[in-house]
Amino acid sequence: MKGLPFRSILKRHLVDIDPTLLPTGFDRTGDIVVVVIRPELFPYEHAIGVVLLDLHPSIRVVAKRSGRYRGEYRLSPFQVIAGENRLTTVHRENGILMHLDLAQVYFSTRLAHERARIAALACCGERIAVLGSGAGPFTLIIGCHSRAAEVIGIEKNPIAHNYAVWNQQSNRCASRVRFLEGDAAAVLPALPPGFDRILIALPQGGEALLAAAAYALRPGGTLHFYTMQPKDGLDAVRANIATVFHNQGRSPRFMNTAICGHCSPTIYRFCLDVLMDQAV
Repeated sequence: MKGLPFRSILKRHLVDIDPTLLPTGFDRTGDIVVVVIRPELFPYEHAIGVVLLDLHPSIRVVAKRSGRYRGEYRLSPFQVIAGENRLTTVHRENGILMHLDLAQVYFSTRLAHERARIAALACCGERIAVLGSGAGPFTLIIGCHSRAAEVIGIEKNPIAHNYAVWNQQSNRCASRVRFLEGDAAAVLPALPPGFDRILIALPQGGEALLAAAAYALRPGGTLHFYTMQPKDGLDAVRANIATVFHNQGRSPRFMNTAICGHCSPTIYRFCLDVLMDQAV
């Protein structure tokens, strides 16, 4: 069955189920697989999990996403349906080890390419801040795969911050990385300004950090702003960024918009790359 689509494999094991209801794929973080299961298949969820365990011997846990992202830290509820009863794991991305608890920390494997893209953009000697750094994936990937002078991650979720510190200690290449706990809206303005690059990496609510980012960026610096929107929603996002920056006496120039995946059939994750021109 090697090479067959996931749904086709499930059809061979679950012959009495309408195949159009079966999941078409899954996400893997470390040795945990997360799958989305429709309510009609809840009675068969354990069987689906067992198929996944049999197909991939290195998988130890199969969990289903049991609701939408929720709460201040945008955590997703998960329920283990097969394998070991845990949501902690160690994930490797681009040579970086990350300890994670999927129940306590927001993390998306689908951003791996985007994290590599930002690391490739970082120039020698840059000071970089990651707002909403979570368990440290952006911060560590940039710190270990660029020649930036300093990469600072700021995270409000204390559990995610503790994982970030642990992950820094687990990666020898992270000597130029440091993590600060707190609300980035208050922590960033207390740092020396003049950052070359700032990421607002929150899954939602990043608009609240735009004023702090505008203050902290040097003229000629770059903002990477992440947002989840329908494709026709970006004009309003750009207008909001421009308004906040102009209120700070700064002038933004929109350079590039990267699509970093989708969250539903109509909602996409975008990164707006914004160059900070000289003060107006």
